[in-house]
Amino acid sequence: MTFPSLQAIGKYLGLTLLSGSILALQITFTRIFSLMIWHHFTYMVIGIALLGGGAAGTFLAVRRWEPDKLQRRLGTLSLLFSLSSLSNLIAITTIAIDPLRAAQIGWAIVGLGIYFICLFNTFFTGGLVIAAIFGRWAGAAHRLYFADMLGAGVATMTVLFVIQTIGGPAVIALIGLIGVVAAILLDYQAKPRQRWLLPVIIGIEMLVLVGLIVRPPTLAVPSSKELGWAMQAQGTGPEFTRWDAVGRVDVMPEIVITEPMIVGAVSSSYLRENRPELPLKLVTIDGTSMTGMYRFDGSDTDLERFRFLDHAVISAAYQLGKERPRTLLIGVGGGLDILLARLYKAQYITAIELNPTIVSLLKDRYADYTGRLAEHPSTELIVAEGRSFLSRTTNQYDIIQGIGLDNLAALSGGAYVLAESYLYTADSLEQALNALTPHGIFSWTRDVNSPPREMLRLTGLAAEALRRIGVSDPAAHIAIIANESGVNATLLVSRSPFQPEQIERLRAWGAANNFTMLHDPFVRLNTPFADYLHAADPRAFERTYPFHIFPVTDDNPFFYNYFRWENLHFDRSYEGRLNRFPIGNLILVTMAFFALGAAVAFIVLPLARYKSDGLRMPGAIPTLAYFSLLGAAYMFIQIVLIQRFTLFIGYPIHATTATIASMLAFAALGSLLFSKRIQTIGGLRLVLLGIAVLTAIYVVALKPLFAAWMHWPDLGRIIASIFIIAPLAVLLGIPFPTGIRQLNARAPGLVVWAWGMNGVFSVLGSVLVIVVSMVSNFTTAMLSGAAGHTLAAMVGGALWKVAVRDPATVSVPANAATDTSVTPVAR
Repeated sequence: MTFPSLQAIGKYLGLTLLSGSILALQITFTRIFSLMIWHHFTYMVIGIALLGGGAAGTFLAVRRWEPDKLQRRLGTLSLLFSLSSLSNLIAITTIAIDPLRAAQIGWAIVGLGIYFICLFNTFFTGGLVIAAIFGRWAGAAHRLYFADMLGAGVATMTVLFVIQTIGGPAVIALIGLIGVVAAILLDYQAKPRQRWLLPVIIGIEMLVLVGLIVRPPTLAVPSSKELGWAMQAQGTGPEFTRWDAVGRVDVMPEIVITEPMIVGAVSSSYLRENRPELPLKLVTIDGTSMTGMYRFDGSDTDLERFRFLDHAVISAAYQLGKERPRTLLIGVGGGLDILLARLYKAQYITAIELNPTIVSLLKDRYADYTGRLAEHPSTELIVAEGRSFLSRTTNQYDIIQGIGLDNLAALSGGAYVLAESYLYTADSLEQALNALTPHGIFSWTRDVNSPPREMLRLTGLAAEALRRIGVSDPAAHIAIIANESGVNATLLVSRSPFQPEQIERLRAWGAANNFTMLHDPFVRLNTPFADYLHAADPRAFERTYPFHIFPVTDDNPFFYNYFRWENLHFDRSYEGRLNRFPIGNLILVTMAFFALGAAVAFIVLPLARYKSDGLRMPGAIPTLAYFSLLGAAYMFIQIVLIQRFTLFIGYPIHATTATIASMLAFAALGSLLFSKRIQTIGGLRLVLLGIAVLTAIYVVALKPLFAAWMHWPDLGRIIASIFIIAPLAVLLGIPFPTGIRQLNARAPGLVVWAWGMNGVFSVLGSVLVIVVSMVSNFTTAMLSGAAGHTLAAMVGGALWKVAVRDPATVSVPANAATDTSVTPVAR
């Protein structure tokens, strides 16, 4: 048995470090842009990363550098990646934009352009190194692919922990340092007069890293986000900041108010004089989802200061007469939901919160400030995801309450249109109803909009969930009451038909507070909500409504996708304080056209260049189609699996990490152990068709498996997920390195181009899978991934026929498939 030389190990380690750094940079910027812009711009980061890698491959294919030149430049290119990483630090600390402000759209486009240039330059230089390594040593593609996947897998599992430890900006500096280490491993050779350069770069980058850890920079937050508004209003920054796996949590210094700051506000009937002071600290996640931690001493006497909740629409469920209810609170924010339940003498309070930092604030750092809410005998505060908890709980509750904390600016601007939420599906509401006592109430407060769309869709979900549990007349089980301004409303859903006395109490309380009934189970009102619930054919009502309001399911969980494509235009009825254009749809369309245009450019221009140089390439088109199909189909399968396992594991970040890391790790094993054994087109087709068949099996089998194992503990579900993913991921790791190795044997000059096309179509696939999922469902999207691998099996035969012919071409050695240097097409 032979072992690789130290120099050979250097290329594998360098590739591992760079692959991990590129993925870590993607994840870091998704976290930073979620704070500095809006979360839907994280799609831009992923797209630019894949596009940079694709452009790098195409660049090398067109340039056709000789192997020795390619190898000599690896260290220099790694150093450029390191330096370009730091350019992103300058961009995020000096440029502030707010894309949801119509008046600032010009500067927002300029700012986004600068972000794009910096990011693209970084991912392009990193992609050059990776593509060059594969082009230089393509005969060892199975080992290189293993190193590539290993680096990405390790980064997936560790980067979020590192971000939590040192912060997002410091991680960028750390990635810069890792780039320098990669340059050394890839045998960076400085000219005699430039030998001072490497130590200086290392010294500067270490100083930057230490400085960012010791004194983190203040990142700009747009004023359309609550944190940006609060910082401007208070003239100061947060007193506490922590990056965690969910987002960045910020706590502002204390302010004292007399007008309560709560969802839905309070009625004007609340005390006009002698209102008690309400000291509180504002809390945000990624600059939005603002809530407040109110100062509270924990006593029943001090609890009376919160009587303003009697005049808030969020307390509607407690007005129906149920005494000492058992309450489940989904999302507690700063603890106001717990105070509300305490105020109405809840017998038992189960409060669940997804963000662990929020829970730690209430239990530790700000426990005394908030009256030690979590330590009260009636209260259990736990870290959990709402849908996951509903799927596994065996308890029954008199009230299940949630208060929508989504940012109004983001919702109005369509910022969440690309966000899937398993809490807002008909399946989820069905589980919530099953967790209620026979006369229990599901209560949810959200925005009404004009014309209604958000609350109307939630109403449709409730009606569909009621039908699923056997209710023939959902209208008799639903009541909706809006606050005084009509901006927010609370949906009340009862497992049993509402009783007249319950609704009488609700009407009287509403009238006393100037609230408005939007749906009354005993009186037919002239509202869209009543029309929807009383419609003879709810589906027909949905088809004719100006927005998408049909009930979404776990297979299509895009609750916020209520803008129809034919409505994508500016209109005065949508203008006002905010840019109400459906920005999420715009981003999706822009990314689709951008990726498609780039894909065409990266195919057509190199083909034209080759043709003009007199090269003939029989079989090149189906060969490039093979690698393009692999890129797109892999993204279809991976993204849908992330969604499936999010529902099973429960915690989105855990599901994403476990799914991606497992797919990368087992794909790496598949590459290392099996790809070199595939020597014929028959063997390759068998693997590709195996992927298609196994994907179809997953489509059918995952749902019953998840249902059977949902009660398992968190760790058990994560381990089960890893073992479920393993067989498919091992197969997915075989076709790409097999194709690269065979291409290297036939037409080595096309290797870097094939790498580039795989990256470009990964971009296109990441966009198309969202489009397909939104217009159909995840099942269709995953089957599309299976179809992509089937098509790859059909065109894969070209790998054994492709050639690049040029009288000036140096002949290819017979041992091209070994781990030795291979001469590509070059001048």
